[in-house]
Amino acid sequence: HIDKPKPKEAASCSADSEPLFPPAKPGKPADYGTNNTLELLERIPSQIVDLKLDEVLTAVKTVDNLCDFARCKTKTSLMGQDCELCKKRFCFKHGLPEVHGCGMEKKREARKEFLNPKPLKTIRHEEELKNAKKKLNEKLKNMQVGRMQKTGAPDGMKKNKK
Repeated sequence: HIDKPKPKEAASCSADSEPLFPPAKPGKPADYGTNNTLELLERIPSQIVDLKLDEVLTAVKTVDNLCDFARCKTKTSLMGQDCELCKKRFCFKHGLPEVHGCGMEKKREARKEFLNPKPLKTIRHEEELKNAKKKLNEKLKNMQVGRMQKTGAPDGMKKNKK
């Protein structure tokens, strides 16, 4: 009856010593098998995530910096494109919707916009609202600056008084 838990404990100890994502070849980076963060996390049991959190976080960070196109390992941390349709990040080679699979959706969206354009009156109204909001925010900011100058106290001193 006591022997059953001991093998499990021994298995978890041996799991601690070996890497969660071993490299395909010595000296090469680890192969995560996917560019999708959720796919990567679904494959890892939660007990192992708790034990090897640093290694899992490193893997997630690496996967998040790769192009989301299948089998593409290009880094997108500095230069990449976010698709407005599928909300994924791609390298410049796979950034066009037609290349990574959002082409039909983009085509539908463009056709809808062409067949049902916004009236000019609506566009002008939206621009006027945008400008009015901008003016209001500027006015509120100026009023706040005016109040700060009246009291003559910096932010840190004002907070201490209250």
